[in-house]
Amino acid sequence: MPLRKADRVTTGRAGFWIFRRGIIWLTKRQSVSYSRKRYALMAEEQFTSPVPVHREAARTLWWFRDNFWWESDGLDSNAVALLVWDRERRIESKLTRLQKMRESVIDLEGARRERIPEDVRLFVFERDQGRCQRCGATEQLQFDHIVPVAKGGGIDIRNIELLCAPCNQLKSDNVG
Repeated sequence: MPLRKADRVTTGRAGFWIFRRGIIWLTKRQSVSYSRKRYALMAEEQFTSPVPVHREAARTLWWFRDNFWWESDGLDSNAVALLVWDRERRIESKLTRLQKMRESVIDLEGARRERIPEDVRLFVFERDQGRCQRCGATEQLQFDHIVPVAKGGGIDIRNIELLCAPCNQLKSDNVG
């Protein structure tokens, strides 16, 4: 992976008065120290462009937007900025997608319709003589809302009819 967030890296200051220095702690025991002036310049520059802070073996530590990033592919400042931007964009996109999913689940939970009462089902079955109202089939029968509940249809006997599964499917394909 070309870029990995360095979560345990922290910043701080040490010394006093003219001997004050900026420190970037890589681990509890390992740190990098900079003059007060250099540290201040780096701290300001990291808000607009990635700043290389430390190189060891084949990897570089970058400071960008108050976060630290390890990379081991020899990338330049522009490439690191693009990779951080891409990571932020993906996270934002994922959060937006998850928010929409959660809202749709909440909408579905709230939209659960009530079951057709047993007395309505019996009346419709007798009225329609136990046959599909389109093709006359007597198998795979389903109670269908003439006007869908989502479009304001109710569960009374005037809005319910018997349809076989194939006819009901054809009807639902044509409802828009």
